[in-house]
Amino acid sequence: MTALTLAGAVVVGLALGLFGGGGSILTVPLLVYVAGVPAKAAIAMSLFVVGATSVVGAVGHARAGRIRWRTGLLFGLAGMAGAYGGGLLGPHLPATALLAGFALMMMATAAAMIRGRGPAGPPTAREDLPILHVVAEGVVVGLVTGVVGAGGGFLVVPALVLLGRMPMGPAVATSLVVIAMKSFAGLAGYLRTVPVDWSIALPVTAAAVAGGLAGGWLAGRIQADRLRKGFGWFVLVMGGFVLIQQAPPALFPTTWGVAALLTGASAAAAGTVYSLLRKGRHRDHPGPRTGERSRTSPDHHRSVPLGYQANRRKTMFFTQYYLDCLSQASYMIGDTSTGRAVVVDPRRDVSEYLADAEAHGLRIEGVINTHFHADFLAGHLELAARTGAWIGYGRAAETEYAIRELSDGERIELGDVVLEIWETPGHTPESISVLVREHAADPVPYGVLTGDALFIGDVGRPDLLASLGMTSDQLGRMLYDSVQHKLMGLPDEVRIFPAHGAGSACGKNLSTERTSTIGTQRLTNYACRPMSEQEFLSIVTEGQPPAPGYFVFDAVLNRKNHDLLDVAAHARPLTAEEFIARRAAGAVVLDARDAQEFALAHLRGSLSVPADGRFAERAGTVIEPGSEIVVVAPQDREVEVVTRLARIGFDTVTGYLREPEAAFLAGSGQIAHSTRLTAAELREALRAERPPFLLDVRNASEVADGGVERAVNIPLAQLPARLAEVPDDRPVVVYCAGGARSAIAVSLLEHSGRAQVSDLIGGYGAWLSAFTPSSAGSRSSGDLR
Repeated sequence: MTALTLAGAVVVGLALGLFGGGGSILTVPLLVYVAGVPAKAAIAMSLFVVGATSVVGAVGHARAGRIRWRTGLLFGLAGMAGAYGGGLLGPHLPATALLAGFALMMMATAAAMIRGRGPAGPPTAREDLPILHVVAEGVVVGLVTGVVGAGGGFLVVPALVLLGRMPMGPAVATSLVVIAMKSFAGLAGYLRTVPVDWSIALPVTAAAVAGGLAGGWLAGRIQADRLRKGFGWFVLVMGGFVLIQQAPPALFPTTWGVAALLTGASAAAAGTVYSLLRKGRHRDHPGPRTGERSRTSPDHHRSVPLGYQANRRKTMFFTQYYLDCLSQASYMIGDTSTGRAVVVDPRRDVSEYLADAEAHGLRIEGVINTHFHADFLAGHLELAARTGAWIGYGRAAETEYAIRELSDGERIELGDVVLEIWETPGHTPESISVLVREHAADPVPYGVLTGDALFIGDVGRPDLLASLGMTSDQLGRMLYDSVQHKLMGLPDEVRIFPAHGAGSACGKNLSTERTSTIGTQRLTNYACRPMSEQEFLSIVTEGQPPAPGYFVFDAVLNRKNHDLLDVAAHARPLTAEEFIARRAAGAVVLDARDAQEFALAHLRGSLSVPADGRFAERAGTVIEPGSEIVVVAPQDREVEVVTRLARIGFDTVTGYLREPEAAFLAGSGQIAHSTRLTAAELREALRAERPPFLLDVRNASEVADGGVERAVNIPLAQLPARLAEVPDDRPVVVYCAGGARSAIAVSLLEHSGRAQVSDLIGGYGAWLSAFTPSSAGSRSSGDLR
């Protein structure tokens, strides 16, 4: 046993792990000419070496999710039958002619792989060859493998890539399963008549396994199209080597001649790998690639997938999904060469993620929540149930369900695409950000998913969890370090993808933009400019809007092993009698029709939250979590209403009123009407001897810019807890900025038993349009004389 034999065995494993082939072609001459093993024994021994190395290599690929098991097992079983037969025939047949023909086949295959089949589109969800083709080719390839101890990967990988349209990464990985099955079947045939010297076989196998592990590591870091071409050139080199091997012995009478050939082939493979890796490192970085298209649903927009461009092939799939009604962004990141994907901060209705994954040949294998969300119930349990994906959180997270704890600096390799976890606490203790590298070796990340740590124009508020065991001061100091020292330490060109946009109560100054860069935020974001920790705490905690009442409920529920989303179970039509009975039993009536329709006629005691706009958030503001809910919805929008309530964890809907108009006519004694005032009517009422109680339900930051004189400010989010501050013995008039929140507040006040409640049509904006304010500030008003 020489060092040259063991070095050659390492090359055998490297070829198998990197290309899914080439092992036996190298192993047989290595054993015959370098180790001095008889030809028939060398063939038998090569089957063991390659089979064992393939098994070990396949383990790593399986963990990485690259193996297409159905295709591999079908091909492998057919190949085992052929290989066993070949193993029985091999000891009785000359292999020279068969190997020479096989070498020509290798060279033709190499030319096809180098040339390719024209521009490839996104990989499809299909991963199987036609069954008859698979069986027939498996038997033929198995027969060749069994007879000569070679040929597995060189036929299997091209078939999977060129005929099965499988990406190169999964094709290489799947071929290892096939090769192992065929190799051991062929070995079983040989062992009936040919002995094996295990003192040589085992050390050679150990060296080949080491090379196979290295090859498997490299396979996940080389771009798929370049790997295909590199593999083609490697097959071409090995085909020529096999032809030379069949030449008359006089041409290569010494071991050194064969060793020179092995060295040349190894150098060619190493040069190919180096070239591929070098090209991968020096690719240009594109500028920000954003673009969004609207869906038909009024509350939903999503960005265009960023994984493909016309001018060059990409392996990264990156998509932002945005819900306007919750100002919430989620993401799917995948690698099309391996078919692996991860979803970050998903909502509960997960069908769109699943459809996109299927359409692009991706398998969702992980779900990452950047923190315990307070404004919506995340869809991690739903995605895990549908896909078998693991659920990941930062290390500080504690849950009732099994999770993968993600550590600071941990890398998640999807193939060439790599995710890196950064701990960025502050908004919550367990908050993390996710760095995305389009290529593993890229020195500058493609982007960073910042969760609620950093927004466009703002940072996550540190006061939401003050009631759950940590003070806003403690969280604020964590946030200072996360933003000022960690995230602002990234290069300017790194893209930012936050979890929320304008309108979210998770911050106070969020932009309508959905992506930005570190450099832009360094210049424009008030919280990202250099400042002391104390200055940061003061500026970040000042002027935050009141959080809706359901936020704490959702923050806790996201930790729990709750029931999965089941819209059909809750979107059940109810007759008028059933509906009234549920209401009498204590159910809250949620009327999602337009505010004007509600004012004209509604069931007494109903809460008005129109389905348009920020429906779920505002419903969660005025309805106590856990309350039974029955719905009056706009026509044909019942399922939408139930779904949007479920997004914030309100799974207590027991049905909807099938025919509201008919029910209103039948139960006229249950019908109420709301009063609405114009700006002129309100001014006259305020001039009366006993004016109404004037309630302003805008947020404090809005009131600072002006308001109607003598108005009392109670923001809508705080009104359910402060109802006692509103008198019940005099008329009440409510206003907001434009009329949406005041209509909700009127219904809440009527629900609480107050009889004389009106709202200002058009809100403070209408008041300003009708009357010139006498002064700026919180007490500006029209002339009430």
